[in-house]
Amino acid sequence: MQNESGVRIAYEDSNILVVDKPAGLATVPLKEDPPEKPTLLGVVAAAYPETLVSYGRNSWEGGVLHRLDTPTSGLVIIARNQYAFDTLTIAARAELITKEYFLSSTHKATPPEGFPPYTYEDPAVAGGKEVVIGSLFRPWGERRREVRPVLSDSPRHLLAKTSGVWYMTRVVAQGSGLFRARITSGFRHQVRAHLAWSGHPIDGDDLYGGKEADTLALRSTAVEFPFNGSVIEVRVKE
Repeated sequence: MQNESGVRIAYEDSNILVVDKPAGLATVPLKEDPPEKPTLLGVVAAAYPETLVSYGRNSWEGGVLHRLDTPTSGLVIIARNQYAFDTLTIAARAELITKEYFLSSTHKATPPEGFPPYTYEDPAVAGGKEVVIGSLFRPWGERRREVRPVLSDSPRHLLAKTSGVWYMTRVVAQGSGLFRARITSGFRHQVRAHLAWSGHPIDGDDLYGGKEADTLALRSTAVEFPFNGSVIEVRVKE
């Protein structure tokens, strides 16, 4: 399936869909958007109505297992039944679902206000070695639209604003201004914030100091997860 919205089914079986989301389309309905505004879930549900069933705590998310930010393109896993949703939720909690991103950052920049000192190796000069960037996160700014990393030795009042979960982004340089990132647990804007913290804000990311561009240069290009005794891997073009 691929319709005029640009949504494409990258993988399908009787339990699971993996859907390629275009940039600019919200994954699920957002509070600030009018109900008639298109979403990935709404587009998919037109052909697969079972994905609208409330399998989890949030009825408006249907069978969606994880979100991508609206300006981010790429792969989203959607369950087609309760068994698949529960099984994949357990896998996600155990950090057994890997999501891979491809991105460009063509200029180095000092992180915006509110970021702590960067304590990790610069992935651009690591000689192709994978650099693991880890932190807690807290909301930041007007309407809490952004996030900021928090470290274990940060002031107590900042630690109190986090969920207490440590999130890791594994980054490796792929060439001049190009990077690949992998995560197994995700927080809102995690990859975007961690890259900006490292001094490599993503092109088109106006929230985190990225180089001006028409679109956000961040794409989820692969997902890998266990299901029914097998490992499913889905990849799309960068």
